Amino acid sequence: MAITFETQDGTITISGGSDPFPAYSISTGEKVETGDGTILDVTYTVTVTGQVVLTGDITTDGLRQQSLMTKQKGLLDSADTDFPHGILSIIGYDGTTIQFSDATLTAVNTPEVDDATAGMFFGDYSFEFTARRTGKIGSVLYLASADESWDAQENGERYLQNTNISTDDPGKTYTITHTLSATGLQKRDGKEFDKSAWQQAKAWCVSRSVDSPTGAISKDAADKSGKFTQFYPTGMGENNSEVMNLTSGFSYYNKSRVATVDIHAGTYSLTELWYVSKQAATHDVEVSYDVDGEGLITVTVSGTIQGLDSGEFGSATENKLANAESVLGTCLDQSYTLAEATYSTLKTTGNDGDGESAANGCEEDEEDESVLRKKEQSRSVSKSKVTGSITYSVTYNDKVESEEAKEEGVVEETISISDDNEDHSNNTVAIIAIIGKADGPIFQDMGTTNERKRSISVDWTMDKCNRKVKPTVKATAAANDYKPTGAYQQSKTESWTPATGKYTLNIDWVY
Repeated sequence: MAITFETQDGTITISGGSDPFPAYSISTGEKVETGDGTILDVTYTVTVTGQVVLTGDITTDGLRQQSLMTKQKGLLDSADTDFPHGILSIIGYDGTTIQFSDATLTAVNTPEVDDATAGMFFGDYSFEFTARRTGKIGSVLYLASADESWDAQENGERYLQNTNISTDDPGKTYTITHTLSATGLQKRDGKEFDKSAWQQAKAWCVSRSVDSPTGAISKDAADKSGKFTQFYPTGMGENNSEVMNLTSGFSYYNKSRVATVDIHAGTYSLTELWYVSKQAATHDVEVSYDVDGEGLITVTVSGTIQGLDSGEFGSATENKLANAESVLGTCLDQSYTLAEATYSTLKTTGNDGDGESAANGCEEDEEDESVLRKKEQSRSVSKSKVTGSITYSVTYNDKVESEEAKEEGVVEETISISDDNEDHSNNTVAIIAIIGKADGPIFQDMGTTNERKRSISVDWTMDKCNRKVKPTVKATAAANDYKPTGAYQQSKTESWTPATGKYTLNIDWVY
């Protein structure tokens, strides 16, 4: 019959041999639970109280006191300054054993030693332990606390479904955040040190981390599934949750993990994040509509495309810019459709009142046949490789242009016409000087008028794809649209600068 405490430095026999078998008590010391009542750990408090038999002649002064001190020293020496850890065994007379495989000696108590001890036959003592039973209850990990939370919230950014900037309604994006935190306890394998507290906390956080939020959380904090309702993060509840559904059609981008550890406090936390969208890029598009003093309408479509990273956790690179570039071409191709729709809607604004339209400067009873030109007046694209974003801007206007200019690749056209005597209002007169007539010559109306004249100037700026050949044929055709009936050409001059695409045609007619 004995109680032993086996430590790394050896086995301590608390009671045995000639000493009487001690009394002991076992009580539940502490339950480590999560907020929902899941048990992570259970520890016990074991108290051993007994007596040691004192030896020596009671007539010899101090002999029994020395015997008690010897036994006390043996007990105290066993409790070193770190309070040893080991295997506590309570062994009955029939060999029945109660064993605690993870026990910590927390206190040793002995009675006061004084001169009165000389007449004592027994010395009292008590040992106190905090212990876990063999076969740990709760989690297999040694934890003081464990917490897990999920968060899903709507972002301010939007994606365009099918990347159609002219017709699609913006789609919402979301962020899902998974937060894990734990406080660990030192783990020992019997009498030997095994793992630090921070490592136990880390092991729990890593065991609960996931690569995707689409799966179900099916186990409680102690890693048991028997009494746990499955939780789906993308629905923030059960599968097909009425709260939200971030599974169907969605993909998960910008994945990141942040780990924090306090090694001496034994704490570890892990935060996982997913950006949820149906497209690999978000898009902010803006259309501006401007009217100048001459009634020329300019429409500008500008946007910012923010690429999303589709790489996995731990990737050393990201592909945000590539994903942004994958939708840029479609956005640029559709910019005219969006600009033209805006132009058609806003062009008539302000025509309900008297006088000129606020939109195009035309009188109410005048018909405006202008349309938004498909030819881009300007285009700019800027890319950031680091942030993975692209900004672009495309400008159109409704400046009137000839049919020939539309066909020839003209980006800017100016046609100027000058008429002389178009309405036959010029008088042909004879000027007769009279000698001595103080008030000047005599004017005699001949009853006729001089010839009519028209001069036209066609100024074109060609786009860079149409600068190799002088556009004489098309420009002349554009000029001839204004040629008076029966007119005769008196002169024709051209100027041509291929490097800049500047071309000018001048024609004079008489009729």
